[in-house]
Amino acid sequence: MAKDKLKSWSLTLALVAAGVLISVVYRFSHEWLMVDRCLSAEHGSFDYSSMKCDLETNHPYVAYQVRHPRDKQNALVAFVSIAVFLSGYCYSRTDHKKK
Repeated sequence: MAKDKLKSWSLTLALVAAGVLISVVYRFSHEWLMVDRCLSAEHGSFDYSSMKCDLETNHPYVAYQVRHPRDKQNALVAFVSIAVFLSGYCYSRTDHKKK
């Protein structure tokens, strides 16, 4: 019974951590594509305060780390959590009886 709980909690927590990691990767990719489309396709300047392409005014560059200072740590914690929780899941699936 305890192994079943460990197995289900490990898998659930791994899925939650994967969701956090996916959300960070999605936000980074989405913003990168928006900026790239503005600069390359529309030949504009990206306004990071309103997150829109401006074809008339030149705007300063604001690094992703400045706009989202905790994303790197969140992604790292989520990645390590996935590894730990999946290890717990795999550990709970194996038979550890002494011979």
